[in-house]
Amino acid sequence: MHKGDTIPGVITMLFGLLFVAATAANPKLTAVSQTSDGVPGAGFFPYLLGFGVMLLGAILLIRGLRQKGQVQYINLEEETKQNLKVLALSVLGIVIFLAFWKLTGQFIIGMLVLSLYLNWLFQRTWRFNIIYSAVFTAFIYFTFFIGFSIQFVA
Repeated sequence: MHKGDTIPGVITMLFGLLFVAATAANPKLTAVSQTSDGVPGAGFFPYLLGFGVMLLGAILLIRGLRQKGQVQYINLEEETKQNLKVLALSVLGIVIFLAFWKLTGQFIIGMLVLSLYLNWLFQRTWRFNIIYSAVFTAFIYFTFFIGFSIQFVA
């Protein structure tokens, strides 16, 4: 059985492939220039990142195959179990944020609550949590909504 970096390499390649496929499925995301000035299209960066992630996954896969099963990838110690729990709760928080944003259209409120939740999850002090979350949310609001006039509409 292959261990070490083989399985993470395959997962990383599939992750990159998912983004390439999602970009290819959207007709608005083309890498070819759509303007007269020759600037790459909106799909250029997602394609670049997707293929880059796939390349890094392939390198990881090759490294794992060269290890010939000598390296144990997952060693379920108490710290690893705790890290996996935090990871799962982080992903759950992001999914709930995205659902909240989609259903209500309230990006800033959702961002504030997500920031509070993640800081609580990573066991920050309440003082740090409140100050950081307020400053981070204000930064997002002033940078994107006011500075760049980007509206995060679900």
